[in-house]
Amino acid sequence: MKSKYHNEIKIINYITSTEKYKGIFFSSIILSLYGGLILGQSAHNFFDSILIPFQHAIFNIFLFALVFLNNINACSILKKDFGFYIIRLKNKKEYIKSIIRITILMYLFHISIILLFIFMVFLLTTFNDLNISIYQNYAINNFTYSFFYLIRYVLLGMLLTLIFSLIYINTSDKVILTLQSLFLILIMYFDKFKLEPRTTFSLSIWSYFRNVIYETFSLEVTSSIFMVLILEIIIIMLYQLSLKSKKVEIT
Repeated sequence: MKSKYHNEIKIINYITSTEKYKGIFFSSIILSLYGGLILGQSAHNFFDSILIPFQHAIFNIFLFALVFLNNINACSILKKDFGFYIIRLKNKKEYIKSIIRITILMYLFHISIILLFIFMVFLLTTFNDLNISIYQNYAINNFTYSFFYLIRYVLLGMLLTLIFSLIYINTSDKVILTLQSLFLILIMYFDKFKLEPRTTFSLSIWSYFRNVIYETFSLEVTSSIFMVLILEIIIIMLYQLSLKSKKVEIT
């Protein structure tokens, strides 16, 4: 078991040393500076400034584009450059689990870099204003909501990345690129800023990356949990499909 995880860490180290990843890494830093220095500064308050870039459509489009590129790059390298490792896994179940683990680690590593650079900017700019105030129409403050929003943002992003990883190993580069491009386009057009608070659950994944206000904070939490469960069900279904699919081979 330790040897398996050790090998996966080696694979991740190899992926992060490639020229493609270096390009993704550099682009992520530029995006983080844009989010922190340009978008976030309009709030002046530290906690409010955190939300602005992660609720901004253009920022989210570029962020998820980089996340998806990072994901495809990792899956592609594992498939093409580590055939010897895949063969040693002996069965599809271990191969798929390995894909899932590497996907999660690469995603968390990448999103952590983006968050780190954005927070570095905020520490140098808006950190002097730590005013805590009631957020929108909710009975909670901006600190609590910012924390909740970022946790949900990272979690939903990870689940989406897992879904695309499982689709990738069952289809082709063209299919996954088409689906990811469609997702990015719909960020712009689904659930734009609304004047009236939502009174029901949202089944649109895109709404969770925008400034969509609910009637109550508890309704937003419940709706978010519901969306997480939907994505988890999709992942389980894709996992079972991958186990049975003839397109997923380890030889």
